[in-house]
Amino acid sequence: MKNDNTLLIGQVLQLRDKLVAKRHAIPSSMLGEWSRLQKRTTDFDINRPFDMAIKGTRFTKPNVYGGSNGELSDLVNSLKEFNKRMMRSKTHH
Repeated sequence: MKNDNTLLIGQVLQLRDKLVAKRHAIPSSMLGEWSRLQKRTTDFDINRPFDMAIKGTRFTKPNVYGGSNGELSDLVNSLKEFNKRMMRSKTHH
Protein backbone atom coordinates (compact mmCIF):
# COMPACT_ATOMS: atom_id res chain seq x y z
CA MET A 1 0.00 0.00 0.00
CA LYS A 2 1.40 3.36 -1.01
CA ASN A 3 1.43 6.13 1.57
CA ASP A 4 0.40 9.62 0.44
CA ASN A 5 3.51 10.99 2.15
CA THR A 6 5.93 8.70 0.27
CA LEU A 7 7.38 11.43 -1.97
CA LEU A 8 7.85 13.86 0.92
CA ILE A 9 9.37 11.17 3.13
CA GLY A 10 11.80 10.31 0.32
CA GLN A 11 12.81 13.96 0.04
CA VAL A 12 13.34 14.24 3.79
CA LEU A 13 15.50 11.09 3.78
CA GLN A 14 17.55 12.30 0.83
CA LEU A 15 18.13 15.78 2.26
CA ARG A 16 18.83 14.47 5.76
CA ASP A 17 21.39 11.98 4.44
CA LYS A 18 23.06 14.69 2.36
CA LEU A 19 23.33 16.98 5.39
CA VAL A 20 24.55 14.21 7.70
CA ALA A 21 27.31 13.45 5.20
CA LYS A 22 28.32 17.14 5.17
CA ARG A 23 27.86 17.75 8.91
CA HIS A 24 31.59 18.41 9.37
CA ALA A 25 31.25 21.43 7.06
CA ILE A 26 28.38 23.07 8.96
CA PRO A 27 29.54 26.46 10.25
CA SER A 28 29.48 26.90 14.02
CA SER A 29 26.92 29.68 13.65
CA MET A 30 24.45 27.15 12.20
CA LEU A 31 25.00 24.29 14.66
CA GLY A 32 22.00 25.24 16.82
CA GLU A 33 19.69 25.13 13.83
CA TRP A 34 21.25 21.83 12.70
CA SER A 35 20.56 20.37 16.14
CA ARG A 36 16.89 21.41 15.90
CA LEU A 37 16.60 19.89 12.42
CA GLN A 38 18.15 16.65 13.66
CA LYS A 39 15.53 16.47 16.43
CA ARG A 40 12.75 17.07 13.91
CA THR A 41 14.06 14.22 11.74
CA THR A 42 14.65 11.59 14.46
CA ASP A 43 11.65 9.63 13.14
CA PHE A 44 13.68 9.03 9.97
CA ASP A 45 16.83 7.79 11.74
CA ILE A 46 17.41 4.19 10.65
CA ASN A 47 18.96 3.22 13.99
CA ARG A 48 16.15 4.70 16.11
CA PRO A 49 13.85 1.64 16.10
CA PHE A 50 16.72 -0.65 17.03
CA ASP A 51 17.85 1.62 19.85
CA MET A 52 14.35 1.35 21.34
CA ALA A 53 14.10 -2.46 21.10
CA ILE A 54 13.72 -4.29 24.41
CA LYS A 55 15.02 -7.82 24.84
CA GLY A 56 12.25 -10.37 25.22
CA THR A 57 9.51 -8.24 23.66
CA ARG A 58 8.08 -8.36 20.18
CA PHE A 59 9.61 -5.74 17.91
CA THR A 60 8.08 -4.24 14.80
CA LYS A 61 9.73 -1.55 12.77
CA PRO A 62 7.53 1.50 12.26
CA ASN A 63 6.78 1.99 8.59
CA VAL A 64 4.61 5.09 8.30
CA TYR A 65 5.29 8.66 9.40
CA GLY A 66 2.53 9.89 11.69
CA GLY A 67 2.70 13.58 10.73
CA SER A 68 0.66 15.43 8.15
CA ASN A 69 1.61 16.36 4.60
CA GLY A 70 1.93 19.97 5.74
CA GLU A 71 4.41 19.06 8.49
CA LEU A 72 6.47 16.99 6.07
CA SER A 73 6.39 19.73 3.47
CA ASP A 74 7.59 22.27 6.06
CA LEU A 75 10.38 19.91 7.08
CA VAL A 76 11.47 19.43 3.45
CA ASN A 77 11.51 23.20 2.95
CA SER A 78 13.50 23.72 6.17
CA LEU A 79 16.08 21.13 5.13
CA LYS A 80 16.39 22.62 1.63
CA GLU A 81 16.81 26.15 2.99
CA PHE A 82 19.37 24.99 5.56
CA ASN A 83 21.36 23.21 2.84
CA LYS A 84 21.31 26.31 0.61
CA ARG A 85 22.48 28.59 3.41
CA MET A 86 25.16 26.10 4.44
CA MET A 87 26.50 25.93 0.89
CA ARG A 88 26.42 29.73 0.61
CA SER A 89 28.40 30.19 3.82
CA LYS A 90 30.85 27.49 2.71
CA THR A 91 31.61 29.34 -0.54
CA HIS A 92 32.20 32.62 1.35
CA HIS A 93 35.00 31.10 3.43
